[in-house]
Amino acid sequence: MLTNTACDTTGTKDEPEYLEFPLPVNEKISKLYDCCDKPDRVGYRNYHFAEWYPGEVYTTTQMRKLTLEPSISIPFVVDEELIEGDVMYMTKSEAENRLYTVRTKFYKESEGWLNIYDIEAKTFTTIRDSSYNISSIRIRELSDGSLLKVYYSYGNEDTGLEAGYYRLSETGPPDELLLAHSNPDGPKETINGFDLSPDGSTLLYPIQPDLVPGPAAYGGPRPELAKLNLNTGLRDTLPIQFDLQQFLWARYHPSGEKLVVSNYPRNIVGTARISVDLDSMYVVDLNTFQRRPLDTRTWDQHYTADIFPSWSPDGNYLIYSSGKVNPNSPSIGTYSIYTMDMTED
Repeated sequence: MLTNTACDTTGTKDEPEYLEFPLPVNEKISKLYDCCDKPDRVGYRNYHFAEWYPGEVYTTTQMRKLTLEPSISIPFVVDEELIEGDVMYMTKSEAENRLYTVRTKFYKESEGWLNIYDIEAKTFTTIRDSSYNISSIRIRELSDGSLLKVYYSYGNEDTGLEAGYYRLSETGPPDELLLAHSNPDGPKETINGFDLSPDGSTLLYPIQPDLVPGPAAYGGPRPELAKLNLNTGLRDTLPIQFDLQQFLWARYHPSGEKLVVSNYPRNIVGTARISVDLDSMYVVDLNTFQRRPLDTRTWDQHYTADIFPSWSPDGNYLIYSSGKVNPNSPSIGTYSIYTMDMTED
């Protein structure tokens, strides 16, 4: 395994680091699905986000279902099904056999619809319209068999809706405001990377400073991860320092003992003289609060933008999206889906 020795895990990095290419890719990384290997593929070939459930992976922005080969340990796609619908974010309720999806515009203003996709009937139903300005939703099954469904809304001044985290009401609005919280970037954040602990007792959410683009971001304030105990109402901030500033995102391991954390890298485009953050994805131990950078780069010729990681159902793999950074262009290539073997962790 390639060790990333250029990362400062103390959170005190003052300036970009540089790698010299070509550089081998971490041998634990495998490409699950390629954005561009089939020129005749129907639809939008860009995979920004993936959710992994037993035997299947759902992807966006144009929704697709990828069926995995069940007889081998290394994830391998054997079938792709196009689902008519453009969404940026989704999560699955296994108990209901549904996907909860949010329609957004990537890196632009949120459209904020919350829809249910019935997997068996293959139909969409809107349950909260764009006036709710929703970013993302998470679902956990509680010990009594009930479902905890929490979404983040950017708020709406026209309707008097306060920005924050809401418990979705099964019987319809109004929804319960669990925590009032406003992100300075508002809908430009696109997706709020909060999560619920596996037992449903804790809401983990990002405290995101106002966006400072470009090299100046290295002197800006760091984001934080905070938690709300949903049983007691007590709030606390995790004792972790983050170097990065945009798109802070966290996902609990199924055990509840660690997180995978990522952030959309700064300085991601431009000439080769501008580096990206090398520790844009890492694992955080929730017992010691130590963070360990992961080498998630998927291209041996230059940097990649690696975003939106989550765990496999058994916790043995990470799944994430990765796009190549063109050092001579102000753009990022299309995103493919990758997995990383985490069985030795």
